[in-house]
Amino acid sequence: MASAVPGAKEKGDKGSCHPIPEHQMGNGCSSSVGRGGGTWPERGRLGDTEVISHRNHLRKGNFHTKLHLEHLEEKLKLLGLDGDRGEKEKICSWRKRTFLSNGPRDDGGPTGAPIKELVQEDGGQICSYLENLKKQKEELLELKMNGERRCQDFLTRTEAERQKIVSGFRQIRCFLKEKEVVLLAQLGELDRAVLRRQEEEEAKVEGDIALLSILICEMEEKLKRPTHGFLQDARSTLDRWEMGRTQRTTENIADMERRLRIISQQHQILKETLGRFQDLLPSELEKEEEGATEEEGKAFVTLDPTTATAGLVLSRDRRGVRWMDIEHDVSPCPQRFDVSCCVLGCQGFTSGHHFWDVEVTSGGTWALGVARSSVPRKGWLTFHPDYGIWAMGCCRNRFRAFTSPPSTLPMSGNPNRIRVVLDYGRGRVTFYLAAHKDPIYAFQNASFYGESIFPFFWVGRGSHLRLCP
Repeated sequence: MASAVPGAKEKGDKGSCHPIPEHQMGNGCSSSVGRGGGTWPERGRLGDTEVISHRNHLRKGNFHTKLHLEHLEEKLKLLGLDGDRGEKEKICSWRKRTFLSNGPRDDGGPTGAPIKELVQEDGGQICSYLENLKKQKEELLELKMNGERRCQDFLTRTEAERQKIVSGFRQIRCFLKEKEVVLLAQLGELDRAVLRRQEEEEAKVEGDIALLSILICEMEEKLKRPTHGFLQDARSTLDRWEMGRTQRTTENIADMERRLRIISQQHQILKETLGRFQDLLPSELEKEEEGATEEEGKAFVTLDPTTATAGLVLSRDRRGVRWMDIEHDVSPCPQRFDVSCCVLGCQGFTSGHHFWDVEVTSGGTWALGVARSSVPRKGWLTFHPDYGIWAMGCCRNRFRAFTSPPSTLPMSGNPNRIRVVLDYGRGRVTFYLAAHKDPIYAFQNASFYGESIFPFFWVGRGSHLRLCP
């Protein structure tokens, strides 16, 4: 390695190659010194004088890239920094690019034709990238405009709907106000008629009282006279009373009563109509909302075997349950119902809107609904909301909602599919027949107290319940 140094110097002196740039030589020397290996001339470094000479030579524009890179490669070999094959390939690639980009040369070297082709190719790619970016920008602007247009259209629709609602309720209020004014006016007219009638009656009575006072005085005077002709005089006085008494138009108070009864009936009809409207409107609105979110709230319910009574048998997929005459052995569990033939679902709900469908056997005894997680597990259960159970079912061939007392439901035939709908946020538990929009029964304002609510099933003798897909 040391013997190669003079040759390198001679070659550098002849000007056939160029020295290593100052910053690269600095790196090489620092690493050499760091390793503690030999002096700088022994490592192939040029002296300071040579460095200055070559630096001046570079400043005059005599820098040749290819020769410089070849000389740099030889110097790296002398320094032991030639690297592996990958690094050589990188140097060669960089040398090729540098050589091609150096342009036409005066010494008969390669011309600038390749670089022109590369520039044209790069310019075409840049134009392609530019066109692509412009196209993406136009697409984003179009997307923005479409979004703004859709938003404006939606706001226009909401404003139109708002105006419809305001107008509709204004008409309802005007209608009710008009009916209120009419009924109050009728009552006011009736009051005035009664007062008028009363004043007339009072005036007539006062006239009769005055006539009677006169006749009484005359009768008293006649009593003081001789008795001859007294009876005849008394008779003439009474005749005068009958003739002079005001002929009363004894219009019976029944006419007033009849008019008052008509006004009361009109008010009652209006009240009942509004009551039906108030009862019907929320259910219709909720029906529409439930229909819109029906698929979203569908729950996949499976039965929890740890809660099933010993007299119940669950299907292998835990989606069906039937009653058995003979109890089977079950492991003791605090969640298990010990007497009532009940079972709960595995999943509880603490919020949201959920529903599930249940197939029931005809002619059996059963109940289904929801129950709080704290429902008693020991002893006979009382199916009532106060005890944490909201359910309906069939008992003694009658369909009932288990309230207090139980409410008989007007259901015809034997339903084979019941839908249970739980709206936790509104405190509602509603039951529907298959393919029927109107509910069978609905528990309103249920008190869940923040507990988990589980699907509830009670299976009596000869009954079989199965959850629908």
